Amino acid sequence: MNARVEEANAMSRQYYQRGHLVEAEELDDVVAVRIGAERQAGAATEVEEELGRSAREEIRDAGVDDETTDAFTRANWVFVRPNRQTREAFRTGEEIPGAEAAGKVIRRPNGRIGIATDLLTVRLEPTLSEEEAERELAAAGLTVVGKLGFANNLYEVRTTTSEDALAASVELHDNDRFVFAEPAFIEHVPGRFTPTGARYAEQWQWHNLGTNGGTPDADVHIEPAWDRTFGEGVRVAVIDNGFDAGHPDLAAGVDPLSGFFSDDMGGVAFFQGISGMPDSDHGTFCAGMAGARLNNAAGGTGAAPKCDLVLLACLTDQIGTQTTLARAVAYAADPSTELTGTGPEAGADILVSSLGPNVAEWDLTSTLDLALMFAASSGRQGKGLPIFWAASNGKNVDVAKDEVVSHPDVIAVVRSTRRDREDNAARGPEVELIAPGVDVLSTRSGGGYGTNTGTSFAAPCAAGCAALALSVNPQLTRDQLREVMHQSADKVGGPGVHYDGAGHNDDYGFGRVNASQAVALADGLRP
Repeated sequence: MNARVEEANAMSRQYYQRGHLVEAEELDDVVAVRIGAERQAGAATEVEEELGRSAREEIRDAGVDDETTDAFTRANWVFVRPNRQTREAFRTGEEIPGAEAAGKVIRRPNGRIGIATDLLTVRLEPTLSEEEAERELAAAGLTVVGKLGFANNLYEVRTTTSEDALAASVELHDNDRFVFAEPAFIEHVPGRFTPTGARYAEQWQWHNLGTNGGTPDADVHIEPAWDRTFGEGVRVAVIDNGFDAGHPDLAAGVDPLSGFFSDDMGGVAFFQGISGMPDSDHGTFCAGMAGARLNNAAGGTGAAPKCDLVLLACLTDQIGTQTTLARAVAYAADPSTELTGTGPEAGADILVSSLGPNVAEWDLTSTLDLALMFAASSGRQGKGLPIFWAASNGKNVDVAKDEVVSHPDVIAVVRSTRRDREDNAARGPEVELIAPGVDVLSTRSGGGYGTNTGTSFAAPCAAGCAALALSVNPQLTRDQLREVMHQSADKVGGPGVHYDGAGHNDDYGFGRVNASQAVALADGLRP
């Protein structure tokens, strides 16, 4: 890719996102380089020395935390101050020895960094034919990486004539054939959890006896719901970085349409099945909360232990673009967006994800916005796909600053303790539900079990309970199920917590999930 390297610490840059001009900073004289596959084993320091010198201090001075830096390192990205040879190769777009890719480091207004290459997502006017759209792309100096199937004339492209994706975004803004053109930043998208290391013998989230300082019945009241249903026939899609799909408490429930997205820098490809699927303890824990099996002599059970689990791994190593995340969301609603020979009837009935930065703003791209709207409106063959998402961990975080979880088509979930109290999570009008997520027991990678804390685990708990409700009344629309979950929730929090006239509290949403009442309410709505 072509690039210009200045001598100042930061250079002002602009790009467009969701119709707004964004002012950002390019960390100058810092280059992000992805190490080639043959150099990955312990080669980061060696490659840094070959390309220049390490820019870790510059990255730290830019306000980037160690968790983010470590995640980029695991994904084989290194940050360097380039030597003359590397600088020239970067400027002219020539191949950098030992590197698969290179990009600029951009600090966005919310303080988070992203790597900008020549990759964009663009949408052209929906009225254009495919042939007309591709002519317009070629005329604008864009080469097609892939066509996205969840909106008309939506493409992943590379710019061949602009300086980089940011410059292309600005240059294409006034082209009336383009609805939008946005840089596809490579960013850090971690799971929303904080491990505790403690272990408890019982899954209090399902039946709280008041032990270990808990309050009796401060749980989701799921045992009466299990007298009616275990969620059989409902597909629950779980989007995360990876899964132990062979875990003895998960394997029997894994749907054959599970799969993963793999980035070989020639483009992100989707692979159906679990062979080669990346593993993630975070994703395994989430999947177990939603749908770990029952009566199999294994360690525990999930909220909907007979649901079908559609495990979708994306953003391996927590690094990738929102375009890949959007593709996973769209695939959950309609697998034909990625797989020929399938159709919307094979899509999921519930979607849950617990990905996103903690205690931070998260800006939403137009592509992910389109995918969320597509899934919410077109999923379940027009009934709409309910989308549960873990809100950020962190005390008094404004949920509205996370544009993904506060999206109008997303059900934002925060975490409760074994005493029915909220526990250091995002707050605001967009919070909809609270569910157990502190010291909860679930599946761990490697076939084991353990406890963890985080909104990450409250979200699949709520989604699994929703799957129980949907299983007794599959005709419910997305909006009807959402209302069922609101109306059936318990108004918890103690005497100092007040719910408004609509039954909402900024910390507790519409209340703590109650599976038994949700199933009863859904059953009562059957025609």
